This record gives sequence, structure tokens and C-alpha cells, in this order.
Amino acid sequence: MELNLTTEQAALWQKLTTFTAQKITPLDHEIDQQGRFAAEAYALLVQQGLPQQGLTAPFGQGLDMVSQVLCVMALAQGSASVATTLASLWQITAQIDRYGTADQRATLLAAAQTKLMGFAVTEPGGGNALGVQTTAFKSTTGWLLDGEKVLITNGGQAAHYLVLAKTDQNDFAIFMIDATMPGVKVTQPVETLGLRGVAVAGLQLNNVAVTTTHLLGQIGQGLEISRHQQNMARIFNGALAAGIMQHALTQLKPYTQQRHLVDGPLNTFATAQTQVATMATTLRATQLLTLDAARQMDRQPDFAAAATMATLFGSQNGLTVTNQALQLAGGLAYTRQLPFEQLMRDMRALTLIDGPVEMLQQELGAAELDAANEGHLMTKQPVPVTKRIEVADLPRVIKALRLTEEVPVTVGGIRTAKRIIALGRGADNPEVLLQAQQLAKWIGAAVAVTRPLTTKEQFSIDQQIGTGGATVTPEVIINIGISGSEQYVSGMMGATHILSVNQDATAAIFRVSQQAFVGTAAAFLAGVLAALK
Repeated sequence: MELNLTTEQAALWQKLTTFTAQKITPLDHEIDQQGRFAAEAYALLVQQGLPQQGLTAPFGQGLDMVSQVLCVMALAQGSASVATTLASLWQITAQIDRYGTADQRATLLAAAQTKLMGFAVTEPGGGNALGVQTTAFKSTTGWLLDGEKVLITNGGQAAHYLVLAKTDQNDFAIFMIDATMPGVKVTQPVETLGLRGVAVAGLQLNNVAVTTTHLLGQIGQGLEISRHQQNMARIFNGALAAGIMQHALTQLKPYTQQRHLVDGPLNTFATAQTQVATMATTLRATQLLTLDAARQMDRQPDFAAAATMATLFGSQNGLTVTNQALQLAGGLAYTRQLPFEQLMRDMRALTLIDGPVEMLQQELGAAELDAANEGHLMTKQPVPVTKRIEVADLPRVIKALRLTEEVPVTVGGIRTAKRIIALGRGADNPEVLLQAQQLAKWIGAAVAVTRPLTTKEQFSIDQQIGTGGATVTPEVIINIGISGSEQYVSGMMGATHILSVNQDATAAIFRVSQQAFVGTAAAFLAGVLAALK
């Protein structure tokens, strides 16, 4: 691979591609078929001392980001699942090395030589950091962590987790916890469509006691650390995409030589040659973009745009490459005798890991237009005063929205309802839920919920809005105790009028709302019910 590598990097690449072809590739089909953590394959990496090569001295060799990308890219040519597992570990150890104390580095980086770690950000309501509901309330000895995390890479296999939480002062912080600590429960492993050899599970945190020794960095640095980890992940995703593309081309080449049509072998047909040329060009462009982003990370603190380009280009165009490989292989590719259907599933997973493509494009476009501060998804901006309403305004709001007029006798489901009361974790209180249902009855509204509340006895999955649930288009929707994850917002943006209630003045839901009530759900409901009476 001629990509301006140093002598050491070229030697590393040669060593790892050979190791992958001999030891990892033969295991890949079985890894996918079993659909569980690739323990045997990862044990081979540990035997080779590969995990510690990405750790700083004295715990490892301290490979630069370019060399780490080469490792991930080489492994992904044999198994994207195995490569993802290692990349996820290195994203976390980099944050410990960057923000941790000497004692934290000594304990956790030594453990990372043989053990896995997980980064816990995503919650049932989505992956938007501003929508985090996991709390860290001050105690006499430190903090108590409460909440739920989902879809954690290396979840269930990790010995340690970095957990993003919000303090009682609304500051974000990262806490390092041990999987065996009291109050920590690993949830059922998730069976995935692609990257089936990656361990994925969640965490339930119930009064997990932590102290300053568990705090990574400072209180208030949680989003900064999460963002740095995310940008590293995007570079690695570009490497994973390049590896999967190379895997597809490697498998396709001998097939085109062996498959004979009427006029000769497939590799002599101009159509096949043209398609493979496009595939090879896409692969090289992905490699170059990814290595460029890695070099930027090695040399300068701001590499976010380059990282986003790498994951955007690689994952989106990688889908085209794997699809073309499947198409060229013909009917046999639709079976499991060839790996192309698996590679398509693995590539599809990469397009979901970072969130919606539109979000990535918006981030990149905003940065290019010097508008990143206005549009950045993690920027905390309080809701404008012009949107705010108080208890005294509620009679006027009720009248303006005509909530007492044309109240239907039969409401129906949330997909067809003209009025919706939507409830999130901030409304998860028996008295609040009762008041919300009373309000819905009085104004003829359907009751909807976010994903966390679907587990409650009185609600069902049919009432969920957003990804995995319904898309709704009511005339009026009142969001109560909902933070505003992308997954939820995407399902309710068809509403004509959006009124939202949240205690956090910076809640993301307010950005898409015409009216905002900054306060408790109980205060809002008491005020609106009194106004209706």
C-alpha cells in the first residue's frame, strides 16, 4: 500500500496484514454465524500484544494515530468485528491517558493490556449528549450514579466503563466505574444485524457510589471528553470501512477469474472491469481521507472536520462498494457461501454508529461555513426568552391553541391524533402521569411516550414516538419531561405546533419548539389543569 508510510509503519502494515490473513480471516465466517463476542479471535490479539501497542509507555508501545489506524484497517480486512473491538478499546484508553491522573492511568492502562473497556453515552432516549438523563447526585463521599445506558460497544465483556452523567448542577462529567461495583448491572446482550462478533449490551446504574478517584478530568468536562472520543471513533470508522472494502475486493478477485460466462471469465468483461475500477478508487480515497485525519490528530488538536469526512465518505461509499461486489458475484452472492452479504451488513452498521448521515453532514457543513457554534449538537444554549411561557400565560396558550374546542369523543392512536401529550423520563412520576392523562382526556389528546416509558405497565410500544416507534403529525403536541434526542425529534417534526416542558433551559427539545415552559412537569400540569377548569 503506497500511502506515504514510514519504514516502521510499512513494516507494521505488512506484519498485521499477514497475521490477519493467517489467523483472523479464517475465523470471520464462524464469528458472524455465532453472533456473539469473538473471544477466540480477541485472545489472539492479546497473545500478539496488539492491544498494548496503542497504549502509552510504560504500558505499551505508544503507537501514533496513523499506526493505530493501520492496525484497525488491517484487521478489518479479515474481520470488521475484531477490528471494532480493538478500536473501541483504544478510543477509551486515549481519553484516560489524556485526562486521567497518574493513579488512574497506572490502574486502567495496565488493565487494558488484556481487558476490554466500554464508553457509555447512549441512553434509551438516544445518543445526543444534551439529552443525557443519567444523574450524578452529590453525596457525603462523592456522587451517586443513577440511570441507564444502552448499545455500549464491548458491553458485557468490558471490565471497566466510562459513563457520561449529569450532575445536580447540570454539569456533564465522565466517571470511570468497574463492572463489578455494587449497583452496576449489565443488561442482556444485543443481537445485531452486522458486526455480529462485537459485544453490545447496556448498563443499569442504581445508586452507584463513586468518589473523586472515579472522576475522569473535571466536572464540566464530560462533553469535551465525549467529543474527543467521538472524533477518534470517526477516524477508526473510516479505517473499518476501508478494511471491509478491501475484504470485498480480495474475495471478489478470484471469483471473477473462476466464474466463466459464455464469452470467457468474468474478469475479462468490460462491465466488470469498470465496476471494479470504481470500487478500487473508492477504497483508495477512503484510505487517504482516513490517514489524513489520523495525521491531523497526531499533529494538531482540531481534527474534527477531517474525522467527519473520513467516516462520512467511507461508510456511505462503502455501502456502494459492497453492493457492487455482491452484484458482480451474481446469485451465489445471495447465499452464505460467499461473504458479500455479511460484508454488506457489517458496512451498514458503520452508517449507524455515528448517528444519522444528515447530522454528520450538517456538522461538517456548519464547520466549513464557520457556523459550527450556532449549529453544534453539543452546544448548550438556553431557550430564548421569546419562546418562554409561564404559568400565568397558560390560559392564553390554551385559547390560542383552541384546546377546549372540537374535543373528539374518540381519540384513536398517536399516528392519527390531532393532539398529543408526549411523556418522557422527566414525567415519570405517578402523580405527574395521572395529571397528564387527565389533561389528555380533557382536551381529547392521545398519550405518547419516549422509549424508556414503554416498559411501564400502563404504556406500550405502540405509543412510542421516533426511531423504532411512530412518526406523528398532530396539530398540537405537548412534550413533557422530554430532553429531545435526534431519534425522538425525527418522529414528531411533522407537528404543526410544538410546546415543550423541561426543567433544563438548555434542553435540545426547546430548539424545535414554538413555546417552552422551563420548569417541572408538575408545575406545568397543575397550571394548565387549573386554567382549563
